[in-house]
Amino acid sequence: MIDPSAALLVVGNEVLSAKVRDENGPWAARRLRELGVRLLAIHVVADEALDIGAAVNAERRRASWVFTSGGVGPTHDDITVSAVAAALGRPLVRLAPLEMAIREIHRRHHGGAEPPEVALRMADVPEGTRLLGDPTFPTLAVENVVMLPGPPRFFRYQFEQVAPFLTGPPFRLATVFLAVGEERFAAVLAAMAKAHPGVEVGSYPQFDEVTDHRVRVTVESRDAGAVRAALRALLAELPREWVIRVEENLG
Repeated sequence: MIDPSAALLVVGNEVLSAKVRDENGPWAARRLRELGVRLLAIHVVADEALDIGAAVNAERRRASWVFTSGGVGPTHDDITVSAVAAALGRPLVRLAPLEMAIREIHRRHHGGAEPPEVALRMADVPEGTRLLGDPTFPTLAVENVVMLPGPPRFFRYQFEQVAPFLTGPPFRLATVFLAVGEERFAAVLAAMAKAHPGVEVGSYPQFDEVTDHRVRVTVESRDAGAVRAALRALLAELPREWVIRVEENLG
């Protein structure tokens, strides 16, 4: 896959009401970047089937992968799986290997007791769901939608089970640290970005007095040659005394 992309849907009224702080979005953003996957969007949606379904349908048509976070447990408000099934037009079916995994997990943590039916409803998944990774705690994927749990520890574990399927060409990055404000070089930056459309240019002012720079400019692309060319063009237009340092990660 030349330019793999992803979107993340964080599901939960608890996040929207600030009862719980989302940790999965920032973590996934960093991890996807490391894997060479472009993150297109992070949405936080309520525990409402129509909202979840609309977000899934909007993102699965433009992203290589859609990840959901939360709403896969046994309680009444865990509706992500059924909402995904409805969005994809697939019936819910009980998946025998998943039911077995749930039974084994419950027995292991409850002295050998069998799980109640409400726990087994977690084995009801969209028809065609694939169980990836660890068979004792599998990751659920159907079409290009991957349904992950909300607790960060479990989200990260199950995400890593599908990470080998996600890898794309690495992003190459050059960073220029500047001693002057953005207003001094904004026109130069705009001209450089226009002349080098194959790179993504970002400008990030710093307002923390402990930093040694006023602005951090990044030049990024999967094409290391394009980054080098854009960086040379930028540095050629900036007075040397403005540039504190340049950092490169170009492979």
